[in-house]
Amino acid sequence: MDGSTPISFLPPCPAVPAGAPIACDRCPTRAASLCRLLDRRDLERLFPHGPRVQLCRAGTMLFRQGEPVQSVFILKSGWIATYKLFENGQRQIIRFALPGDLLGFEGSEAAGMTCSAEAITDVALCRIRHSLFFRVCTASPQLAMSYAGTLTREVLSAWNHLGAVGQQPALGRVANLLLDLHRRVTALEALPDSVVHHGVRHDIRDGIPAAGVHLPISQIHIADATGLTSVHVCRTLKQMRGMDLLDFQKGRLVLLDPDRLAEIAQLDPDRPVNVLPPPAPWAVA
Repeated sequence: MDGSTPISFLPPCPAVPAGAPIACDRCPTRAASLCRLLDRRDLERLFPHGPRVQLCRAGTMLFRQGEPVQSVFILKSGWIATYKLFENGQRQIIRFALPGDLLGFEGSEAAGMTCSAEAITDVALCRIRHSLFFRVCTASPQLAMSYAGTLTREVLSAWNHLGAVGQQPALGRVANLLLDLHRRVTALEALPDSVVHHGVRHDIRDGIPAAGVHLPISQIHIADATGLTSVHVCRTLKQMRGMDLLDFQKGRLVLLDPDRLAEIAQLDPDRPVNVLPPPAPWAVA
């Protein structure tokens, strides 16, 4: 992807050859990523040997907490969870990365990676050397602005997540997480060709879209993201079904009463979802 040796721990999926070149102007995820605002010159700087898609199976670790900083990744399809692992073996899921999201910026050369990242599903991604990415940022105001916009969105998301986990009861925590994921998936589905390429589409039954969206997460994922036990999550989801708020079974989320759910979730309605800032006039050549 950037001319470096391919990642050895990523076994290729048989459907798509690993390292297959993909033209940026035909990338179905570009509209949701920081590449959206980059011109040809910036893309050539990021991918001097042409962009390539790297594939990895569900369960693969992209990086581990404490490891040296090496690469940043642009997720093209699939879901990834980033999390902190504690000495008692417990983990706290920090975020669920969806297509278009950036990973690998969560660390420094001095401290290494501050969290781990694991593929929840099979994923496809572009990999860029950490040093190359930030070198291009210094030469491209537009990339630097896009990166700043990405970080701003992640900070706002982290504040929302921290507030929910720290101050809300179980019902509010689960509602906040599921409603946030529903909004993000829905925003991705609004992009061109998302049903084919993004892997976050509505369920299809007999050729007809079914109600709800597909979230490839389990009750264990929800528990690790909300600071609850899986048993408590199970009881909470049952309570939410009984209150006619939502239904979440086998990875399919249906919102039965979005307005009441939003009141319980206390999710900031003004927080940007999968939205990058427009090009800065002074940054456009």
